[in-house]
Amino acid sequence: MAVIETYVFVHLAEGPVPAGILTMTDEQRTQFSTFAYGRRYLERPDRIPVDPVALPLTGGSADQTFRTEEGFAVFGGIRDAAPDGWGQYLMYKAMGDRTPTEADLILASGDYRVGALAFGPTPAQPKRITPWGEGDAPGEHFNLAELAEAAERAQKVDLLDENLRKLLTAGSSLGGARPKAATEIDGQPWIAKFQAQKDTFPECRVELATMRLAKDCGLDVPALGFENILGRDIYMIERFDRSMNKQHRTPFASGLTMLAAHESEVSQYNYRDLAAVLRQHGTMVKTDLNELFKRLVFNILVTNDDDHLRNHGFLYDGDGWRLSPLYDVVPKPQIGFERRLVLGVGPQGRDATLVNAIAGAPDFDLSLEEAEAVTAELAGTVANGWEKAFREASINAADIARFATCFREAQAS
Repeated sequence: MAVIETYVFVHLAEGPVPAGILTMTDEQRTQFSTFAYGRRYLERPDRIPVDPVALPLTGGSADQTFRTEEGFAVFGGIRDAAPDGWGQYLMYKAMGDRTPTEADLILASGDYRVGALAFGPTPAQPKRITPWGEGDAPGEHFNLAELAEAAERAQKVDLLDENLRKLLTAGSSLGGARPKAATEIDGQPWIAKFQAQKDTFPECRVELATMRLAKDCGLDVPALGFENILGRDIYMIERFDRSMNKQHRTPFASGLTMLAAHESEVSQYNYRDLAAVLRQHGTMVKTDLNELFKRLVFNILVTNDDDHLRNHGFLYDGDGWRLSPLYDVVPKPQIGFERRLVLGVGPQGRDATLVNAIAGAPDFDLSLEEAEAVTAELAGTVANGWEKAFREASINAADIARFATCFREAQAS
């Protein structure tokens, strides 16, 4: 049995503050964690929950120890701060023949992790603990060309060499499946996403075009950027959990965490559940419910079937939780006419139709007439604008024709 203990820090106005102690236990047949807030942290007027659902501050005391539910190795709010997909891929290659544990993923995630949490072996300050024997690299900055080249090479080797450590520092902290790394533009933190070896279409350009289209539809979209360096496409999105003052970090929680959901159960949830989260924890409920409905409709209109709970985020605004800006929206060409989203849409379950979405309008505090008007406006913008957005992203005619199947619902409206 392996037991690993770490302090959990929360970045507040003054910097990282120890919030409590996390203990991760890995037994032969089960994994679980416990967490206890520190007394001093609970006495702070500016305290923020490490996990707003599983580790609430209300009624908590320093004598209370929380334990994960059965089947959960770690609390959702803490798991959000660890890498998945690409970050795990880099760690696997860095560690050679040893598979990283859940504890490895959390403790080795660096300063670029999403949200406001940090970890360390003592309450003095956060410290990255890496199983490959090399810690963080503070002060290192790499240009996009170096990162793009490293991301490409990392997909072709079995073990990361010293020249690829820069990518491990910049990219292993981040979530999501695609190759990516943290970078800066004029002092502001951004995320750069790169081509993947297995890409069958120019995914960086398609995501750029789709996110621009979402902005044209009035959705809350961060600043976007694009570069092509030495023939490599790089799509960039401004971080919404950081500011130019790098000490300021906004707490983040995924939809998975806010619903206390397990990864294996994602398809059992629906947009109505996310709406309920906003009603319970939100500070601008009406505004965010309207935004959530628009995102649901937009996902249908562009055939984005990667709308799982990790691709819905929430940010803490000092009083409660707001829907985060939009991210990770990419159409997927399909042959058939029937489409489904990952999450439930309306009374007809996961069927990705506008009729199904409109029927669920009351879940978003909308009348059927209001929902129909919103849907018609979005459908018109998408139908009339998607080809222009794709051309402006320099997507070739063959790929534009291929993606036309994604916009059938919009064009039929």
